[in-house]
Amino acid sequence: MVRDERLRVGFFAVLLTAFAYLVLLILRPFLTALLTALLLAVLLAPLQRRFAPRVGERISALSLVTLSLAAIGAIGTLLVVAAPAGLSDLSATVEELPARSTAERRIEDLVGVEVPLGSIVESVPRRVAEILFGDISMLVATTTDLFLGSVLFLFVLYYLLVDGDRLIDWIEERLPLDDETTEELHEEAHQTTWAVLKGHVFVAVVQGAVAGVGLFVVGIPNVLFWTFVMMVLELFPVVGVAGVVGPAVLYLGLQDRLLAAAFLLVYGLTAVAVVDDYLRAHVVDRESSLHSATILVGVFGGVYAFGVMGLFYGPIVVGLFKALVRLFDERYVDEG
Repeated sequence: MVRDERLRVGFFAVLLTAFAYLVLLILRPFLTALLTALLLAVLLAPLQRRFAPRVGERISALSLVTLSLAAIGAIGTLLVVAAPAGLSDLSATVEELPARSTAERRIEDLVGVEVPLGSIVESVPRRVAEILFGDISMLVATTTDLFLGSVLFLFVLYYLLVDGDRLIDWIEERLPLDDETTEELHEEAHQTTWAVLKGHVFVAVVQGAVAGVGLFVVGIPNVLFWTFVMMVLELFPVVGVAGVVGPAVLYLGLQDRLLAAAFLLVYGLTAVAVVDDYLRAHVVDRESSLHSATILVGVFGGVYAFGVMGLFYGPIVVGLFKALVRLFDERYVDEG
């Protein structure tokens, strides 16, 4: 009797594993869209809980999805308009220098290595076009995937806002854990997610914007485009806004605008750095035990595992793993 029961449990476990693998194959092509919808649903959930009792769950969710779509469309439009101008200005920047050979010689004297500045800059627009579009067949496939992923993103986001709390309750009821451990795990997941969103994303947005003010003051063209680039680079802890501010200081120096270059350098080392230290101390350290190394490992490893959404989910996964180890040690190892 016991043997038959073990066979049934084993067979069911194999069947469950097989179907889990099939579901994974189905979801894998749209993993980025699904992860984006999940992250945005977490951000919008507090608004959904506030407005749903007043206007109804479905109307509230539909309104939030519409507003999110409008915001994404506006940001995308601004980037589509600003990006080509930013890249073309990058090429024009070299042409505006007193002499290209002079600029290259100055860099060579500074770093001790010959740098073909002109050929590098001239190849940037072409390389970007190749990366973004490739050949026609790749462009068609990318467009199809983007359309299907966008449709799936909208539907998943809507239903996560409507039924997200019920989905969490359903998952918690089926976890083979005691109620206290399940509740604490839920709380850890909530705190870790919001700590990453506020400490990782919020700091990147604010610091990129502050650095953008410095670029605007010294007259760097297409500040909007480069500010967005700095916000993205700030998601990578090792790179940060220095990936744009540093070359901007060098560009000003090559133009013999030494006062502007000195101002931007000092501004980056003081105002931008102070904003980073202050926000991280008051947002990350107060609300989470996430160490900077945890975020660093999560970001770089997450990009390899999940693509661009790994910038956000990498630190969350590593932080949750840390919480699981702690809970296991407290709940089961000590009891054992």
